[in-house]
Amino acid sequence: MVRFARYMLAACLCLPVVALGQASTFPMKPITWVVGFPPGGGVDAVSRLVAAKMAQNIGQSVLIENRPGASSIIAAQYVTQAPADGYTLLSVEQGVMVFNAAMYSKLPYVANRDFAPITNLIFAPLVLSVKADFPANDFASFIEEVKKNPTKYDYGSPGRGLAHNIAMEVLKERAGLQVPDVQYKGIAPVIQDLTAGQIPLAVTDTVVVLPHLKSGKIRALATFSTQRLSVTPDVPALAELGYPGLDIAPIVGVATLKATPPEIIAKLNLEIVRALRDPGVSAKLLGLGLVIVGNSPEQFAEFLASEEKRWLPIVKKLDIHLD
Repeated sequence: MVRFARYMLAACLCLPVVALGQASTFPMKPITWVVGFPPGGGVDAVSRLVAAKMAQNIGQSVLIENRPGASSIIAAQYVTQAPADGYTLLSVEQGVMVFNAAMYSKLPYVANRDFAPITNLIFAPLVLSVKADFPANDFASFIEEVKKNPTKYDYGSPGRGLAHNIAMEVLKERAGLQVPDVQYKGIAPVIQDLTAGQIPLAVTDTVVVLPHLKSGKIRALATFSTQRLSVTPDVPALAELGYPGLDIAPIVGVATLKATPPEIIAKLNLEIVRALRDPGVSAKLLGLGLVIVGNSPEQFAEFLASEEKRWLPIVKKLDIHLD
């Protein structure tokens, strides 16, 4: 998580000054917050938690609308057709804002042309998880087992092109593993099949896997991070296991349409970060092992640009195509 530190530190030091004009009366009606994943997953859970507190603060409804499918393309296209007035938000992660551009020859949107980043809510550290009776007790024996049985195992993926999928594909390449992916529509069904022993392994985020790790239904072998996570102190980081550079953590951020007036974007940032930093909300998020951010639109845009520079060449090298 070291590489994220400067974004989080800067985010803690500043909240935007809201311009006068339209922002003084915004919002005057309910806000629609579109999520490109089914209910029950990490993106949906974080979005709902923050939206509920935001609604209390602003005195208007903030309605979550799930439009899952196609690596969030369905949700993104839906939002591009809305008025650029700040009343339609989109939950975003690296897939819709970065990876899709490398995996689809044609998209109905261009991320940095059509969307204005508002804030990055959280980082969700990734965990290499296996079913309870997987025949390996640690990461080294996992590598040995998979190499010994190259056609025996596959892994559950919440969607091709998401951070979970990219992380596992990079690990496979680095470790020389042959583990095909089984595609699901979201992380919730992945967890369901993993806990039931229907799939042997998956890359999961802490927000959904932590309760199952504690119950023993799933075991964690490594984290995709530079150092151990506070919520899983006994699980080694891949960096300490000889796999540096695999510190990839999905984000849950918020964006709206690029043509939205700047003062409205500033007001949205103010209210969303205010909700995120509510003690009750932040306590729940931290308890799930999430890293709270809440940065400015400019800082979030800078982070997305750095992710694009870092990951697009890797995605292209992996030759992942979705059309």
